[in-house]
Amino acid sequence: MTHGNPLFPYVYRLGMPVFDRLFYRRYRRAAMSHASGRLLMLGLGPGTDLLFIPPTVTSVAAVEPVAAMRRMASALARRHGVKVNIVDGIGESIPFPDNSFDSVHVGLVLCSVDDVAATLAEIRRVLTADGRLVVLEHVRGDGTMGRFQDLIAGPWSWLASGCRPNRRTIDAIAAAGFDTTTLRPIPRTLVPPPCTPHLQGFTTVRMEFR
Repeated sequence: MTHGNPLFPYVYRLGMPVFDRLFYRRYRRAAMSHASGRLLMLGLGPGTDLLFIPPTVTSVAAVEPVAAMRRMASALARRHGVKVNIVDGIGESIPFPDNSFDSVHVGLVLCSVDDVAATLAEIRRVLTADGRLVVLEHVRGDGTMGRFQDLIAGPWSWLASGCRPNRRTIDAIAAAGFDTTTLRPIPRTLVPPPCTPHLQGFTTVRMEFR
């Protein structure tokens, strides 16, 4: 999450509002509506998802490894009166104790962590037994789209600071012990390739893994 194009945080901050107006705002709000209680936001980025925190959330913490993104998110939180504890860290080593959160939010971040399995294991560690993983991610497509994403994954990863557009994210979530039946695939969006299709919703750890 910390390597790649050093200009990416600023390009992302300038370009994402366009996609938010076209598409993401609606799905950010829908995903965040599943959060409740003590919330951890993993890979906060410039903080856009802070605007959609529902009243069911009682406290907010966030992990973000990129200093420029932390500054952007902190400024946004101050402007909108959102109380959030933003800390430096990575998904593979979340700097909070076991069972600290009732909800963990991943919004367009599992594509860019170095180790998806390790990140999901850490999410399980910091979640309570019946806690929710709240998801909005772009994932590998099928057919021609998937092959295209495979082809450009390397150069795209550098340009977009580690983003891998061909991640099979739903398979990784299932392998980590989460019930994926409550996650909704969104096969067609207004977001251009390679960052489409999407996965949205929430999931909990399957009973046999608790």
